[in-house]
Amino acid sequence: MITAVIILSVMFSIAGWLAYVQVRKVLKLTAYLELYTRMMLVTTVKVDKAYRRMKEVDRLGSFEADDETGMIFHEIKQATVELNEFIKRYIDDSNEEDSKEQKK
Repeated sequence: MITAVIILSVMFSIAGWLAYVQVRKVLKLTAYLELYTRMMLVTTVKVDKAYRRMKEVDRLGSFEADDETGMIFHEIKQATVELNEFIKRYIDDSNEEDSKEQKK
């Protein structure tokens, strides 16, 4: 009987330690994910701002019509669109789900 109690105590201690380790890992990953989300949002804003500024500087459209600089305009615009789609698909959806869970 004492042997069973000792074995169960050791197993319970090991299970508790493993749970503690897993909780620490989840907390680290959550913090990393929050930083990654903020970085993606800031990057999107910066790229969008750069594209708007380029459009503002090129009021007549002469640079955008040029082959070489026009390609850069197109690439920056494409990057902005892709970042916005990424945020809408992965980041905004998770924020909505989190807010719904918090309301419950």
